[in-house]
Parts: sequence; structure tokens; C-alpha cells
Amino acid sequence: MCCNCCSVTQRKAWVYGLGTVFAALGILLIVMWPSWSESIINNNLVLVEGSESYDSWKQAPIPIYLSFYMFNWTNPEEIHNPNVKPNFVELGPYVYLEKHSKENITHHENGTVTYYERRSWFFDASRSNGTEDDLITTAHPITATVADEMRHSNKLIKKVINFMLNREGGSLATTQKAGDWIFHGYEDRLIDFLNLFNTSKINIPYTKFAWLADRNMSLEYDGSFTIYTGENDLSKLGQLTHWNRRNETGFYPAPCGTVNGTTGDSFPPNLDTTGELTLFVTDTCRFMNLKPNGTITRLGLTATEWVGTEETLDSGENYPIQQCFCDPKQEVCPKTGVVDCKKCRDNAPIYASFPHFYLADESYRNAITGMNPDYEKHRFRIAVEPFTGIPLNIDGRVQINLMMTRDKDYDIYRDINEFLLPLFWFEQSAPLTEDFARKAKLLINLESYGRYFGIALTCLGGIFFITGITLTLTKRWKRSVSDDEDMLTN
Repeated sequence: MCCNCCSVTQRKAWVYGLGTVFAALGILLIVMWPSWSESIINNNLVLVEGSESYDSWKQAPIPIYLSFYMFNWTNPEEIHNPNVKPNFVELGPYVYLEKHSKENITHHENGTVTYYERRSWFFDASRSNGTEDDLITTAHPITATVADEMRHSNKLIKKVINFMLNREGGSLATTQKAGDWIFHGYEDRLIDFLNLFNTSKINIPYTKFAWLADRNMSLEYDGSFTIYTGENDLSKLGQLTHWNRRNETGFYPAPCGTVNGTTGDSFPPNLDTTGELTLFVTDTCRFMNLKPNGTITRLGLTATEWVGTEETLDSGENYPIQQCFCDPKQEVCPKTGVVDCKKCRDNAPIYASFPHFYLADESYRNAITGMNPDYEKHRFRIAVEPFTGIPLNIDGRVQINLMMTRDKDYDIYRDINEFLLPLFWFEQSAPLTEDFARKAKLLINLESYGRYFGIALTCLGGIFFITGITLTLTKRWKRSVSDDEDMLTN
């Protein structure tokens, strides 16, 4: 279009018209964009087909690493010497790349979704300090489980159990390869005998022993999960409602047995940074409450950090509200910092703590040597960007221990020093990638971007109005003949 061909009226219409359009669009964005941007963010966060979060929820897009630190028992032969404490040397880490895949997904009309999660692990030699062939000595777990299961039986039965342990492979300790301890499993005479014996009194649900036997690539090992998708209420996004289709674990009485918290995959936006964050940990069959611990900055994002505290793994000694985490059948509840996981771990005398008994009662560390709790290395922590609910960093750290109890009816455990034996501790880490950080920044700044653009449009409209007014006051809407002559001569 040739502007010189336009009449003055047409020129005024174009200038004031564009000014009006830009100003109106700018004001509309400034007023409406906050609600629009919130809707855009919500639609991308909910766990439904087509949302930005759904695909990454189904298949974890960031690398997750599971690191095992094994404790080598250096002096089991001196267990009967009351003047010598059991000594342990930490080996590792033995690092595995962990991949998650959610399958058998079923959406429900009440805004929840049920799924199973297949987890696969692949040994990463480059990140590990040692190989899967490293030999590690620790307590014989099957012997300890049998002895503990039959501890309160009558004398005659215990004599039979003692005879069986002495003849069929029972022992105080055993040495196996690191890879066999963790995933691969090792064959054991006592397991073979118990499976052949086939008694309901002693349930051994495997043919080879490993701490994570039959778990690698299993779809059903961790059970089914039902969580809120955020469709009906975004504040409940990721919150667990059922585990194995039950809202109670069955391992602890209520409220400790309540299925509660999030699995750590998804968190709702606009988190309360002053309140507790609750995680449900399947390895301990219970929820864990974490408390806020300031903020951290990573990849240009600021996140609130939540950490495990002395209250997290207390069974009522210092925090009576957590008394229900202590099995009423036990003669003595664990001291603070240690929780009973027997029912959760096939009735083996297993107890969980933080690594190196960090934040646990000193008596656990004093009974043995080799424990060196460290605030940075051994605390359980998770950092979440509170506006979007996107985790910046996860360092889930839990130690698995085996109770060694004196029992005069068993030759193997007669006159031993009683103590909680550290088996291993693991760390699951999932650091945020730069690609995810960029997406998080876009969501965080989306409202600001729209507001700034609205202001820019409003200013542009204002410029058109100012230009029109200036041209009107200076009567410059149409060129004069002299102006045209000057242009031709210059």
C-alpha cells in the first residue's frame, strides 16, 4: 500500500487504529495473562495424556543412579570376645544406572491413576569404586532370619532348629561377591534345605539370596500405586492414595500404617515451604516426614531443601506421636534413629536407619567400630522448586541393618555381643538436567513474560497515539508542495 496515496483521514485511522489495537491487546494481556498462564501451567503439570509432564512421568527422562555402599565385616571370628567390637569397613560405591517405566496404567474418574513401575538397573563401572566381583563378608542373613523367627519357640523345637543350622549350612557370617549380594544372588545350602523342608513356619520366598533378589526388571515387585493426577485438585498432584490397592500398609497400626505422601516422582505446585514434606518409601514400607532446611540454587533455579531429622526415624522414644512405628509384640522398641522393618522384609530381623547411624542413638555406633556419620554424605534430602513442584535434586539415603541377638539355645549365637550389624546403605540420586531446568524456568517466568509483552504492546499503542497527536498538533499529516520540491532538489 502506498501511504502517500492515503487521505489524511485514512492515515489517522491507521495510526489511531493500530494504537488502539496494540494498547487494547496489551491491557488485555496485563489483566488476563496471570489466569491464562496459570491455566497453561496447570494443563502441563497434570498427569493426563497430552500434558508436558505425562510423558516424563511415564518414562523417567533424567538419569537416576542407585549407589550401594557395602560394609565388610573384618573380624567375625572374634564375635565371642567381649573385649573386641565388631569392625566394619565401607566398600564402594557400586553404582547402577536406574531406569523407570510406568506400565499397566489405569485412569479413574475420581482424578487418580493406578500403575505399576518397572525398574531396571545396569552396573556402571565408570562411576563405581570397585567391581561386582569384590568379596564382602557380612552376617549370614538366612541363619539370622531362621533363628529370629523361632526365637520364642519351645526348647524342643529350638533344639531341632539348632541341629538343622549346624548340619545344613547355618553360619554366623558368609563371604560373597558384591554383585551377588546386591542383585545376582548366590546359592546357599540352608536355602536349599528350607525349600526342600517346605514348612510354613519359616518362609524363604526365593531360591537364591540377594538383597534385591528378583527385583531387577520386575514389574510387580514394588507393588501397585494409586496417586492423584491433579485433574480435579492440583494441590493433590502426586499424592499417594493406595499402595497395592490398600490405603493401609498392614505393617504398622494407624496412623503410622497409613499410605501417605508422594513417591518422589511428582510434587504439587505452590508447595508450602514452611511445612513438612512426606515421602512414601517402599523399601521401608512406610512414609517419612522431612522438614524444610533452607534453600539451594542449581542451574539458575532456587529450590527449598527438605531433610530427614531426628524425628523422621523415631519410634516413639523422643516423639510419642510415632510410637505406632514400634511393633507392640517387641519386648523393647528400637532407640531413636532406627526403625523395625521385619514385617516388610519377609520377617528377617531387618532395621532401617540413616547411613552410619547418622542421627541415631549413640549406642548403635558405640557397639561397633567403623561408623563415621557425616552431615553432607549421609543425610536424606530432597530439593524441590516450590512454584512448579519440580525436583532439583534427590539424595535418598537409607541404611539396612541386621539385628544380631544373643541366644543360648543356638550354638551360633551363644554368648555373642549383641549389636545392630550394618549391612549396606544405598543412595538414590536424580540430579536435574539442564534441559529440564530450562523448562522449569519457562514455567516459572511464564507469567512475567506475558506481563512484559503486554506492557510492551501497551507502550507501542501509546507511541502510535503520541505520534498521531504530534502530527495533528504540527499539522504534518499531509506533505506540502514545498516539502516535495525540497525532496526533489536534495
